[in-house]
Amino acid sequence: MNVKRRYIILLASILYLVAMATHVPYSVDQYNRWTKLSISELMHRGQHFLQDLCQVDSALVCYTIVSNRVTDKSLSRDSVYLVARAFNNLGYIYGAYYFDYEKAYESLNRSLEISEQYGFEVNKAYAYMNLASLMDSRDELFGEETLSNEALDNTKLAFNQAVKVKEWNVAVTSVYNMLTMLDSKSGIRPIKPELDRFKQLPLDQSVEMWQCTLMFCQGVEAFLEGQYSQALDFYKQMALQSERVTTNRQQCIIRARMQQAEVLAALHRYTEAVACLEQNVADAQSQGLDTDLINTYQEMIRVYEAMGDKQKANEFEYIYLKTRDKFIHKSHAERLEKSRFLDEMRRVNEQVAQIQAKHERAHQLLLMMSLIAAIILIALVLLVRSNIKQRNYIRHLYEKNVQLLDVKVADTVPAAQAEGEQEENAPKYQGLLDQESKDRLFNQIKRVMDDMSIICKPDFSLQQLADQVGSNYKYVSQVLNECYGKSFKQVLNELRVREACRMFNDTERYGNLTIEAIAANLGFNSRSNFTVTFKRITGISPSDFMKMAKEKISR
Repeated sequence: MNVKRRYIILLASILYLVAMATHVPYSVDQYNRWTKLSISELMHRGQHFLQDLCQVDSALVCYTIVSNRVTDKSLSRDSVYLVARAFNNLGYIYGAYYFDYEKAYESLNRSLEISEQYGFEVNKAYAYMNLASLMDSRDELFGEETLSNEALDNTKLAFNQAVKVKEWNVAVTSVYNMLTMLDSKSGIRPIKPELDRFKQLPLDQSVEMWQCTLMFCQGVEAFLEGQYSQALDFYKQMALQSERVTTNRQQCIIRARMQQAEVLAALHRYTEAVACLEQNVADAQSQGLDTDLINTYQEMIRVYEAMGDKQKANEFEYIYLKTRDKFIHKSHAERLEKSRFLDEMRRVNEQVAQIQAKHERAHQLLLMMSLIAAIILIALVLLVRSNIKQRNYIRHLYEKNVQLLDVKVADTVPAAQAEGEQEENAPKYQGLLDQESKDRLFNQIKRVMDDMSIICKPDFSLQQLADQVGSNYKYVSQVLNECYGKSFKQVLNELRVREACRMFNDTERYGNLTIEAIAANLGFNSRSNFTVTFKRITGISPSDFMKMAKEKISR
């Protein structure tokens, strides 16, 4: 009855929640007003809100309304292009501001699907770049390396697609990002074709990050070739060019100093390297650039290790781990904080769609409720039937084992075996004992084995039994196998388990003992060993046997 009651309550709760989902007490007046705006107006507002970082929520609403029009078959090609861009921007917002990587990935893939279908080549370049950033951000947040190759692959796709459509800002940014993803072990080999192609592009000063990225590229190449002084000059030029960058200016400056520190450490100019990194720490902390701060601490560890200063290296390793852990917790907290708005926005979006297709939605909801109810009812019936069947099976085994309590072990068959699990008899020893000697030895063995105070000692063994009856342990083993059809260990375990069944059944004397206590009293060295042995012999667990015994008493 308890099981039935629990599942009935669960069914009622789910049906109540589904019913409540149809009623969203949230004002949708503003949302409805925005849905009447044109796609171009919504995209314009979304871009404005996105540039003002304090209004990212509003940008999300604008792009969501646009993306909802993807099913409108009357849209022009230009409008479909804006829809593809809206999905792209949604992917960026979900990943960068809400840490909802699943939704971000879904939106970016939808943008790519539309772009592939309609041939929007420029949007594909941006979508690949956002996908790469998404993978890289997820790696940095969770410390996982599984997606790093995918991030690099998407960055390559973004670069080649951008070159194809001459979207130079995306091309240059992609090269910059590839350089930051480099693994010191593999060098530039994975991206050499892209770097060679980049250096041949007809770029000019109108491309903001071109000079900065070019110095970055040449510095990396010089460093990997061992030309440290030349690499240092390139990185200094990179820092100067970074001052002219308007987007992500501070991050570019910090990256330039990071590269300089790497070269200075290679030149054993550790004091200068540390000075560069300390400046990075100050800038990253003042600007709230958590990722750059974490990366700087990692570089600090490498520099101090190269200096041989293990104490400092350990200090910064602690700071790095602490900062990274704080960053992860902060990201999770921000995600939880922003999830309330996302939930509200999604509910509003669903409500608007519900208003637009009220009758269809009502029909779908009714069908869904009926289906859920049917599934739960079927599951309930199956679970209850399974529970009843299982309890009947356990009760059957319990009663069968109770019947065997007063039967000699030599005449018993374990309950589990009675259900079709017969064991092969242990091999019999061939000895020189005549039948009379065997009978006499058997009676002596039985006298000892019937004494629970002896056989329930944890260290009781075949040799001890042989000592008790004054015979050779091989003869004892032979008699056990021939008379019982079982080995010494099997007979011993069955006697102990039979005694355990008696104790479980005698709730008046032993009802206050735990399973562990009973197992210890019977010579088992652990509860797990006792449980496995008990279930193998009786077919049910000790806890089920104990429950059945208590139920029998209560009846």
